[in-house]
Amino acid sequence: MPRALLLVLLVGCATGQSTSPPASPRVAETPAPVAEPAFPPGVEPMAMDPLVAPCDDFYRYACGGWLRDTPIPPDRSRWGRGFNVIEERNQQILKEILEATAAGRPPEGTPYAKELGDFYATCMDEAKLEDAPSELRVALRRIDRLKGPRQLAAEVASLHQDGVNALFEYGPTQDYRDATRVIGMVDQAGIGLPDREYYLSDAPKMKETREGYRAHVAEMFQLLGDAASVAGRKSAEVMDVETRLARASLDRVSRRDPRQRWHPGDRSSLAREVPAFDWATYFRLAQTPDLADLNVGHPPFVAEVGALVKGTPRRPLQTYLAWRLVSAQVIALPRRFADAEFAFQSRYLTGAKEDLPRWKKCVRATDQLLGEALGVPFVERTFGADGKARTKSMVAAIENAFLRNLDSLTWMDGATREKAQEKARAMVDKIGYPDRWKTYDGLVTDRGTFLGNWMRAMAYDSARELRKIGKPVDRALWSMTPPTVNARYSGTLNDMLFPAGILQPPFFNKQATDPVNFGAMGMVVGHELTHGFDDQGRKFDARGNLTDWWTPAAGEAFVERADCVKRQFDGYTVLDELHLNGALTLGENVADLGGLKLAYRAMEAYAQEHPDRRPPVGRFTLEQQFFLGTAQMWCTNARPEELRRRVATDPHAPPEYRVNGPLSNLPQFQQAFGCKASDKMVAKNRCEVW
Repeated sequence: MPRALLLVLLVGCATGQSTSPPASPRVAETPAPVAEPAFPPGVEPMAMDPLVAPCDDFYRYACGGWLRDTPIPPDRSRWGRGFNVIEERNQQILKEILEATAAGRPPEGTPYAKELGDFYATCMDEAKLEDAPSELRVALRRIDRLKGPRQLAAEVASLHQDGVNALFEYGPTQDYRDATRVIGMVDQAGIGLPDREYYLSDAPKMKETREGYRAHVAEMFQLLGDAASVAGRKSAEVMDVETRLARASLDRVSRRDPRQRWHPGDRSSLAREVPAFDWATYFRLAQTPDLADLNVGHPPFVAEVGALVKGTPRRPLQTYLAWRLVSAQVIALPRRFADAEFAFQSRYLTGAKEDLPRWKKCVRATDQLLGEALGVPFVERTFGADGKARTKSMVAAIENAFLRNLDSLTWMDGATREKAQEKARAMVDKIGYPDRWKTYDGLVTDRGTFLGNWMRAMAYDSARELRKIGKPVDRALWSMTPPTVNARYSGTLNDMLFPAGILQPPFFNKQATDPVNFGAMGMVVGHELTHGFDDQGRKFDARGNLTDWWTPAAGEAFVERADCVKRQFDGYTVLDELHLNGALTLGENVADLGGLKLAYRAMEAYAQEHPDRRPPVGRFTLEQQFFLGTAQMWCTNARPEELRRRVATDPHAPPEYRVNGPLSNLPQFQQAFGCKASDKMVAKNRCEVW
């Protein structure tokens, strides 16, 4: 842990009386004014709105000033004091690294500097993007010449190799029955709108978005040179194929359940059930000719793929595949394609007023495909080994709090508690950056066109993923790059991952008090740990196998408590008529509630173990500092279009409800701010899971 700066309680001194009698009467002096207690380091006073009562709306109390005074940048659909501010800072650092590397001056120790420099330099060379359509037309002509099932399967394999989301998804997954090995997985994919409901819902906004998407697809084909009538026909063909795929897809809430996505089989069973698609050709060209076991995420979807291949005329399928190819390469195409893509996204999905500047797109693309090469100089500049050590101590404190908390749960029986303790102790922490970095040996880059570098890097990454199939699980690999501003828990790996990108202010601030850091980053750690025991994470055991380790009584007690959280969030309304989906957001809401409780307990224990670090109480008590640290990392403004999209697709609730929702269930919060039972921040039906 970083040593927190001590608060200074500023108190003015009144003038005292002399001990000897005065020579003559005099007028008493006015006492000097007493200074206001200081704001604790890490709490931002200008972000707050003191006119809002904390027990009425804590989110507005902690963030109201920031929400009022902070406009959303024109190139963003939302802007938050936590994630977005850190991301912007990280992108500036990455930009400086990449500009220097592209100019031949990489930071000392940067691996794969040539590849990084080539990739970023060609991405930034917008003049050369004009050459991309002619390169792309080579692939489009190949699609136009498709004949028969074998050529179709070969083309789908080629598109998947280039990172194109077409017809279905194929890649590695851990065997849910044996988490030590990797098998293949065929899963639903292949649509261009954010979710199946965008194709199927009768809600006016969804219908409007569908029509906007139809027009957008037609415009993109026109940019490729098609006449308006031809582009309109192609757009209709794309919508027909994608709607069929959407209709056959499992809904987003059901997909949260790993048992709904687990249908093990093998190549022969897949070939028998979906004979219209040439799986043998596909798996051979996907570099897994000896594939044995695999999982089919949603069998009705794969059956619909077979029906499409068998019953759809060749031309609509060719049009669909061409569209999926073009839409995946927009970043490498001339600006007119990006402008058309942004116009659609802005109007119907994000509300952003300006497109991202080119350099931000290129930084993101480089991080996406060469992220662990780029991560080396980023970590050296921002985090280092000392940051890793400090974060480990906080994670250990949260994990200890979870184990202590298990002993206090009256609804959990001894047998289930023992299994939960085993799982918690087996959990692996990945902090800051990998112990073993990925290599990029054999990746070919040059200073030609970005489309060439982009597609070769996509193919390189796809091949790396496919090589995992049939091999033991490598638990040391990371699923996020070090500059990423995020964190995650994996049920199949039973590990938590905290990249260096998120371990920065305001989530983790060297200058903040310990309570503020526990409220911010501590809550994130507690959140990820609780994911191992949320409504879906609890279905995996300590080794990552999908198995029921709960007694019936404990399982029923958990479901009852989780259902309380679902009902609470079902009751929240966003944008007038739009309700939150308590089932979609349940795992994140359970993790938020559990994470806050764990972080608070860890803070209390840490303060008792380190009395020398306990800062003086200033304007806020230590308990109040904790909750302000939590709330202020979530201060966020969002555009209506973005809110609608997220409510439909995001398993996380909007920030306002991630603050007020769990805090209204916590007696510790209510005690810290003296809330009464009648106050809005006191839940009438209090929920508690962990």
